[in-house]
Amino acid sequence: MTLPEKWVLLRESEPVQDESTGNWIPQPPTEIPWTGLLQQRQLSAASVDAGNTEIVMGHVVSSFVLLLDPGIPVLPDRRDRFRDADDVVYQVEGKPRVRRPARGSRRPAYIAANVRCVSDMEE
Repeated sequence: MTLPEKWVLLRESEPVQDESTGNWIPQPPTEIPWTGLLQQRQLSAASVDAGNTEIVMGHVVSSFVLLLDPGIPVLPDRRDRFRDADDVVYQVEGKPRVRRPARGSRRPAYIAANVRCVSDMEE
């Protein structure tokens, strides 16, 4: 199964030291193309404490989960970001989890990552 949306994992690159000044110069992130599916979930009162929420005028409105095809070269971590086809950037929150089918094969079915939209935020 291949998920339908095109995504790019933005993994931070190591800074390079300038030989003349000794200052560290940040490098552009490493881009790893991948496929996935972004799901938006409406929150119930019981799930508000999950921490993965978008806030609009003081109201909790939704949670985002990015499902990724298994086999991604590197498992995303807390500092990684994903960019979709429309150049909207999502920051990973928490530790992404590899999910397996409840029955049958023990091969991973997908990777689930809680994300929040950060395109309109200053990083």
